[in-house]
Amino acid sequence: MARPPLKPLRSDDRVLLELWAREFGPALKSYFAKRVSSPGEADDLVQDVFVRLARRADLASIETVEGYLFQTARTSIAEYYRKRASSRADLQDMFDEDEHIVAGISIETVLADKEAVANLISALYELPEKTRDIFVLYHFEGHKQMQIAQDLNIGIRTVERHLAQANAFLLKRVGRER
Repeated sequence: MARPPLKPLRSDDRVLLELWAREFGPALKSYFAKRVSSPGEADDLVQDVFVRLARRADLASIETVEGYLFQTARTSIAEYYRKRASSRADLQDMFDEDEHIVAGISIETVLADKEAVANLISALYELPEKTRDIFVLYHFEGHKQMQIAQDLNIGIRTVERHLAQANAFLLKRVGRER
């Protein structure tokens, strides 16, 4: 989906963007640096967050700036990994069975496990964005439920509900394969 072109910013929105870039830019860069392989990619993702903000009308209406910025950052990193995964899907590695043999693990098992992971990733992208973000924060990034609730400015019960919905959906969608 193509993004709308950037429109000239109102002067008060420009001031807010510059202020937020100075105030939150280093924290965003640190957030991304922990999740990508190079500082250049982290810089690009920080820029993406602010470009997304620049496309939004009336920045002054954002009530919780830090929460909004980091929610946007989570969306950016999710899209980054989705694009990265899809661009790598076309690449094929030559497989030399003698180099990849692990005692007791068959090629069929490895392929079945890869397929299970691919199915899980696909199912994750079928979840609503907020539910997926909460699931990823809790299960993959190790955040506590209370921290997620505070970061997203939602109640702990809402976090629990999203996690329960995600778990139920993923179990149903992917199933218990073993």
